Amino acid sequence: MTDAKTPGKSTTLTRRATFGLAAAAAAVPVVAATSVAPASARPLEDVLSSETLRVGINPTLVPFGVFNDRNQIDGFDYDIAVELARLMNVELEVVQVGSPDRIPFLQADRIDIVLGAITRTVARALVIDYTIPLHTQTVAVLTKEETAVPISGLSDLNNPDVRLVQVRGTIGVPWIEANAPEAQLTLLDNYPDTFRAMQQGRADAMVDVIESVVIPMQDVAGVEWKILDETISNTWVGVGVQKGNHTLRDFLNIALFEMHQNGFVDATWEKWFGVPMQTPVPLNPIF
Repeated sequence: MTDAKTPGKSTTLTRRATFGLAAAAAAVPVVAATSVAPASARPLEDVLSSETLRVGINPTLVPFGVFNDRNQIDGFDYDIAVELARLMNVELEVVQVGSPDRIPFLQADRIDIVLGAITRTVARALVIDYTIPLHTQTVAVLTKEETAVPISGLSDLNNPDVRLVQVRGTIGVPWIEANAPEAQLTLLDNYPDTFRAMQQGRADAMVDVIESVVIPMQDVAGVEWKILDETISNTWVGVGVQKGNHTLRDFLNIALFEMHQNGFVDATWEKWFGVPMQTPVPLNPIF
């Protein structure tokens, strides 16, 4: 295990992936977020007194989360978490989460905050609280140049012959249910599995955040990928905290505002994505 020294502090930022995805699934059943009875969250004073910030990061959501050559969790979200822990003057504990279990982990008080491109939605806002936006994303359709049924626009998806694949718990699932109910839909547990399904010809398209798929799709051999020009929406992504944990959320809002103001978020985005954020987050001190 490798520790990175925290500037100005004698303690360390510790990379601790304390829960594997398989273990997480066993420990916390994948259920609707509204059915989980929340455990008591740790307010800001408890996080500070423990000297540890527990952050949920999804390492299958490249480049938000990724395993580096030392098999440690790295990526955009990790760099953001490191900076938040530094500003709090505490250690960082990284907890590996997947898209289906990230909200249950938060509600069960296994983590203090969750990253992993957790798009702000009305349904999620009923069960968790959000900070101000950390970054933006664009929702669109990832498909292939050749599919059994031609897909050139959003309306082509609502067809019983179209095979869609999605990661459970992601923003594309409710959109498909509302807008393409006739399509065949397969739900899988992570992004690598969805790319394999499309690579192997078991699926034709997926509806997702382009920033979450554009880099990992380039590593999948033998597929001529296509992103539809017709986009679905631009979304806002904040840091998730347990419902009612206002002291921690309020601190994070101030920290994120400073990180936007001094250019840290934009620089970290370009480091991992190679291009500026498509829709910049406006600097707004009111929250």
